[in-house]
Formats: sequence, structure tokens, C-alpha cells
Amino acid sequence: MLTNHTGLIFAATGAIAAAVARRAAVDGARLYLSARDKTRLDTVAAEITAAGATAVVDVVDATDPDAVRTYVDRVADTAGRIDFVFNGIGLRCAEAGYATPSTSLNPAMFRLPLDVICGSTFLTARETARHMTRQGNGAVVTLSASLSGSFVPNMAGITAACGAIEALTRTLAAEYGPHGVRVNCVRAAGMPETRTIQETTAQMLATLGLDPATAPPPGLTGNALGRPVTLAETAATACYLASDAASGITGQIVNVCAGLLA
Repeated sequence: MLTNHTGLIFAATGAIAAAVARRAAVDGARLYLSARDKTRLDTVAAEITAAGATAVVDVVDATDPDAVRTYVDRVADTAGRIDFVFNGIGLRCAEAGYATPSTSLNPAMFRLPLDVICGSTFLTARETARHMTRQGNGAVVTLSASLSGSFVPNMAGITAACGAIEALTRTLAAEYGPHGVRVNCVRAAGMPETRTIQETTAQMLATLGLDPATAPPPGLTGNALGRPVTLAETAATACYLASDAASGITGQIVNVCAGLLA
């Protein structure tokens, strides 16, 4: 689906972004991968190039406005165009206070997901859109979580950030749509393969005083399929939204949650 498409993937060392990179490579994309950890970034790129795809890596802090703009401009000059962008930036459970009751959550910790995750999503979307609007087409794919549409306690900061990203997606779709640029959001349910979900689930059980041996993992049950979604399923949806097959879709929040949300 992505043959002859040039894509940028930020925070490509994270579980979700790396999965999107691997799927986009299978789908034929030429990839520019960035993250802060060069060693882990090279590992992701090596997997992709070993499969016969193209992946160029750069160390970029996706929360730094100047660094993001410089990097995106350089890729656009080198590649000639930018067809899609995906940003999978995230935070560790402990640093962002996931599973912490709001009554004891430090306000700075509450704001951190908004500053880092939503803020970085805004930066990477707008800088790539500068080039996409000039070329007359392109796709921005943002990332949210099913927290924004469900009732999960003790997750105030990240839930607020997810809601903000979804609202941002709609307003950017309206802003860039007349220039041929689509903006959509993948709203994914918790994927047990990821370290973030593993750590957050453990902390949530501890906060609620539940025994991990007998308690069902919060947020991972009660859906229509009776199982959690996988990284591969989330990545496939992101790549579909980045492709021309989704040319009539913009401003949408696409649930990848095994039927947890309607």
C-alpha cells in the first residue's frame, strides 16, 4: 500500500512506532526513522534493511521545535517529498505517574503527558504538514489510546493528553484538508506486548490493592473479541490511514480496540 511513499516515523524505538515502521517497510515505504537513542534506533533499522527495505536513521528529540523543523526540512530536501508521518512518542509509567490517584498526582506530572506526547504530536504534524501542503497531498497519522473513550481510574494525565490529541487531530484535519492533507488518529487499546502496558497494569493492580494472580488486567478485557489487540493490528491500521487506500478519510478517530469501544 505504501510503495513509492516516503514516510517519517518519530520515536521509532518505541514499541508502537517500531511496529508501524516494520509494517510500513513491508508495505513498500521508504522510511526515515528518528529517536533519541541511536543504538536502539540502529537495531530497528537493521531489522527493516535486513528484510530488503530502506530505512535512514537520525537522532532527533521530537519535543524540540528547532530540531524537528531542521530534521523535517532536511528529509524533504533529500527525499523530494514527504507522504506520511507517524509519531509514537510515549512516557514510562513511573515518570508520568500512570495509575496514580488524581488526589495525590503532582500537577507537574499531570501536565507531562500533555507537554511531551501531545506537544510532540503537534510539532511533528505541523512541520511535516508545511511540506505536504505545498506538494498538495500527504497523510498525518496521530496516536491516542482507548482511555479517552472509557472509564479508567487513576490515569488523569495520559487520558487528558489522549483527549487533546484527538481534538488536535480534528482541527488539523480542518486546517490542512483544503490543501489535500489528511489527518487521522489511531486510538488503540492497551497492548500487553508493550512495556508501558505491563508496567502500568502492575502499578494499577497495586494501587487498587488487587492480587495480580487472580485479578483480570484492567482495560484489557470486556471487549467484543475477548482478547487484547496486538501491536501488529495497530500498526496495520496506522499504515492503512497513511496510504492512498484511505484517501477519503480525514479527521477521524479510528478505534483499534477489539470492540472495547463503539
